[in-house]
Amino acid sequence: MIKPFELDEDFEYFLEKLGSPTDQKSCVTETINKYTGKLPDRLLAYWQEYGFCGFNNGLFWIVNPDDFEDTLDEWLEHTDIPDQDIYHVFARNAFGDLFLWGEETGYKYEITARRGWVIEKKGKPRSEHNIAIEWFFGGANVDDHDIDNEHGKPLFDKCVKKFGALQADEMFGFEPSLIVGGESQLTNINKVNIDIHLSILAQFGQVEVLDRDALIRKAF
Repeated sequence: MIKPFELDEDFEYFLEKLGSPTDQKSCVTETINKYTGKLPDRLLAYWQEYGFCGFNNGLFWIVNPDDFEDTLDEWLEHTDIPDQDIYHVFARNAFGDLFLWGEETGYKYEITARRGWVIEKKGKPRSEHNIAIEWFFGGANVDDHDIDNEHGKPLFDKCVKKFGALQADEMFGFEPSLIVGGESQLTNINKVNIDIHLSILAQFGQVEVLDRDALIRKAF
């Protein structure tokens, strides 16, 4: 029997900052069953209540991990990360950042695709996964998922004004890519299919795994 959904303070705060969900796609029972015991019960409760959906014109998305299995394999295949745990993409943002949840280690990695980076986080043991997923959403801010141009000015609202809000299969991508020396400016951004664009970036073969300390020493 499915328990009635109770909104926790962290997700309530997330909704206050990111707004109501849009482009909602219901999560079927088969998907809930598939990920029960693999992803936090609290995340599955969000799926049941809100489905897979976007927020703030597509700035942030709660996603079905099934839709990102092939993309995740491409990004991790030349690393030892798949040997450590089984990872699933549970969220993403407008610029192709993917947020990974390990079945044993929790929120352990984030892919910053535009830079070719896989960023290692601290992770959490299974006993703390439900509270950790609540903290992930409660700690999210609009600024965390926006990016700046070369002059330190945020780009997302300008992208939406130029191209319109994102759909579930779309992202804002740099052409040419920042990985190969493109510049972070509006004129180099296009609205692209997320699967195709992330696959192309992975095929550049320049994926770099960084820990938090190494990231601090790099400039976005």
